[in-house]
Amino acid sequence: MTKDEAVSTLKIDTDKIITFPYGIPGFEKYTTYVVYHKEENGLGAYWLESCDKPEVTFTIVDPAQYGLSYDMELTDEELKILQVGNPNDLGIFMMLSKKEGEGKVAVLSANIAGPVIINTAQRLGYQKLIYQPDFSAVVAQKS
Repeated sequence: MTKDEAVSTLKIDTDKIITFPYGIPGFEKYTTYVVYHKEENGLGAYWLESCDKPEVTFTIVDPAQYGLSYDMELTDEELKILQVGNPNDLGIFMMLSKKEGEGKVAVLSANIAGPVIINTAQRLGYQKLIYQPDFSAVVAQKS
C-alpha cells in the first residue's frame, strides 16, 4: 500500500468536523477542520486541523479558563452563518498563537479581538472580529 492509499483510507469521525463557511480570516480557502481536544494540568485546549491541508492548525481555548468572558451580540448575518436555533449550542473560544519571548521562552498570546464561535449542534464555526476590544491578554506557558 502506498502512502497516498493509506491516507485516503483514513476515516475521520464526522462528529469532529467543524465547517467555517467563510473560512478563518487569512485562511479563507480552508473551510473544514477536524477538532482535537487535550486536557493537561487542569486546562483544556482544542486544535483545529484543516481537512484540506493538515499543516494548517489553530489552537483554541475556553476563555473562562483564564478568567475572561465575552458579552457580545451576533448580527443577523452571523446568526444565519452559524444556523443558531438555540443560543446554548454556541461555544466561544479564544485563538492562541505561540511566540518566542525574552530568553527564548515560549509565550502564548490570546487573540481576544477575534473570538471563535462554534455552534456545537450544527458543527459550524465563525471567527468574529471585534474592532475595539476593551482589554488584552497574554497567557504565559510554563516550561
